[in-house]
Amino acid sequence: MKSTRKTGLEPAQVLRLATGALTGRISIPLSVIRARVAQMSGKATITLEAASPGLRVRGEAHALGAPISFAARIDADGVQVEGEKRTIRITLSEVELSTTDGAPGPLAEAIRDGMIDTQNPATLVGNMISLPDFIVEAEGRTVVIDLMRIPALAKDDVVRATVAAATSYLCVTSIRVNEDSIDLRLGLLPGGPKEAALSTARAALTPAVRYLWPSGGPR
Repeated sequence: MKSTRKTGLEPAQVLRLATGALTGRISIPLSVIRARVAQMSGKATITLEAASPGLRVRGEAHALGAPISFAARIDADGVQVEGEKRTIRITLSEVELSTTDGAPGPLAEAIRDGMIDTQNPATLVGNMISLPDFIVEAEGRTVVIDLMRIPALAKDDVVRATVAAATSYLCVTSIRVNEDSIDLRLGLLPGGPKEAALSTARAALTPAVRYLWPSGGPR
C-alpha cells in the first residue's frame, strides 16, 4: 500500500500494466504523470492535456521577477537502439509565451517585444542554460535524450551494460498519447539480431573487465 501511494498507481492500474506488457503494450495513466509532475514542479503550475499522438503542456511560473504563461506541444518517438546508446527524440512545437503588460524585467520585455524565437525552442533552451549530460542534442525543435547517460545508469558500468542488453531484445518502439494514458508499444529486437548479440556480449564481459581493471581499463 505504501509504494502504491507513492507512485499514484491503484492495484487495478498495476494489473492493467502487467496485462498490457504481455500483449506488447504498456499504458501509463495520465493521472499518474500529472501527480508526478505536480510533485516536481515546485511553485510552477503545470497542466497536461492529451493532444494525440502527443501531449500539450500549459503552465504558469515566475521567472526573473515576472509572471510567465507558457504552452507547448510535445511529441516523442520510440527508443532508438544503436550500440551503447538508447535515445529518444522529442519534438517541441506550438510554443507560446506570454506575460502581463506591466510585468518587470528583461524576460518579460523580450516576450512582449516578440524577441524570443518560439519557432526553435530547443535551440533557445540549449543556448540559455547548461544542459545535463543525458541531453545529447537540442537544436531547432528537437531534443534528443540518451537514456544510458541518466546518472543512475551512467555511474555503474555493469547496470548500464545489463540494461543495454535487455533493451536490445525488448524495447519501447512507439510512444503515443491517447485520451487518458500514454501508450508505450514494445518491440522485439529493435536494433536487430546483431545488435542484441553485441549488447549481450558487452554485458557478459563488463564485470570481468571491471574486476581485472578496477581503475577503468588496462594501461
